[in-house]
Amino acid sequence: MSTSATTEEGFLRRWARLKSAPEQEEVAPVDAPVPVPVPVAAPPVAVEEGERLLPTLDDVARLTPESDYSAFVAKGVDKAVQRMALKKLFADPNFAAMDGLDIYIADYNKSAPLTDAMLASLKHAPGVLNRLLGEDDDKQDEVEAQHRSDDNNDDDPAADGEPGTPIQGTT
Repeated sequence: MSTSATTEEGFLRRWARLKSAPEQEEVAPVDAPVPVPVPVAAPPVAVEEGERLLPTLDDVARLTPESDYSAFVAKGVDKAVQRMALKKLFADPNFAAMDGLDIYIADYNKSAPLTDAMLASLKHAPGVLNRLLGEDDDKQDEVEAQHRSDDNNDDDPAADGEPGTPIQGTT
C-alpha cells in the first residue's frame, strides 16, 4: 500500500482494517527449550499473622538511633509501643536541628494588647483615612444637601411632622 493511500485512509480505519484481517504472518515453530533443572531450595517457613512476634515495650528499650524502626510501625503493633518507639526515634538530636524557618515558630494567633498610648495615637486615623479616600468631601456634600432640603421644607408643616397635618400623597 502506498504512503498516500495510508494517509488518505486515516489511522482509525487502517487500525480497524488490520485488526479485523486475519494474521498473515505465520509464526515459525519454535523448538521447545530444554528445561534446566533448578536447584530446589528449602521451602520458606510459613509464618502466620498470629505467630509473628510483635514488638513490646522491652524491645523499645533496646532501640538505638541505628535500629530498624519498621517493625514498630507495622500493622497490629500496640499504639503505646508505636508511640514510645517514635518518641525514642525523634529524641535523637539530629531531628531537633532548626532548619532556618524558626522565624515562623511564633504563635501569631495571639495578638499583643494595645497600650493606652497606642490607642490614643490611633484616634486621628479615621480623619486621615477619610481625607485620603475623599470620603470627607462626600459626607460634607450630603450634610449640605440635607441643610438645603431643610431650608426648602420650612414652609411645609407636614415636613416638620406636626400632628394633624395630612401627608402628601394620601387622601
